Amino acid sequence: MNALSTPGTGPAPGLGNGGLSAVSRVSPTQQVQNQLLAAINGGEYPPGSKLPSERMLCEAFGVSRVSVREALAGLVATGLIEVRQGQGAFVRARIADKYAGPFGLYIAANRGELAELLSVRGALDGLAAAETTQRLTDEGRASIEACHRAFTEAAESGADPKTLTELDVAFHQAIAAAGGGELLPTLLQQLNSLLVESRHILYAREGQPIRSLADHQGILDAIISGDSATAQQRATEHAWKMRAWVEAFETADQPA
Repeated sequence: MNALSTPGTGPAPGLGNGGLSAVSRVSPTQQVQNQLLAAINGGEYPPGSKLPSERMLCEAFGVSRVSVREALAGLVATGLIEVRQGQGAFVRARIADKYAGPFGLYIAANRGELAELLSVRGALDGLAAAETTQRLTDEGRASIEACHRAFTEAAESGADPKTLTELDVAFHQAIAAAGGGELLPTLLQQLNSLLVESRHILYAREGQPIRSLADHQGILDAIISGDSATAQQRATEHAWKMRAWVEAFETADQPA
């Protein structure tokens, strides 16, 4: 077995192939934790598999052993992994949470922060929709409509949560970009990068892609009709629906 592999999974993701990147945003501990969550959710480390050693993780992420240990401790606290004395850290069997998968634990552990981020996102999305309505050009409209069509096709064809997340972000970014400013699209891009995990599990909910599609259509209709007040309201409420879901989220082991 390769020194950088986990039982039954082949080479550990990103250790030498670019899948895991050096920490550059938020705290080193949180970034390490987020990337490990993404790797586990993506199937690189299925239940029962062993994570790379602390030394390997330090080298892959470019952080200190303290940061790696704190990140692992955080995952242990959520019940996602367990540390076996003298053996290392292993992914535990997934709990039967309301929406299956380890991102349920991520939401439960970060509920307050996510709700706050979504409140900010709602305000910024609303502002972007209002400004774009007032400054809409043919080019901007074409860009938004193209993103909306792509999301529509994905939602109606049963695309996976990762694809839906990417297309969802693209739709909202297109609205912000069509307003003609620079700061607002940049702020939303940075904010959306912190909400990827929660979007993944949101789109794993039965019927959610179609619900989001209806919201997107309402926002787009208001923008095209030139009704900036309605566009702002619908865009803000769209994000607030997600915030309400995060606040009410529960797992089988950890009720909200």
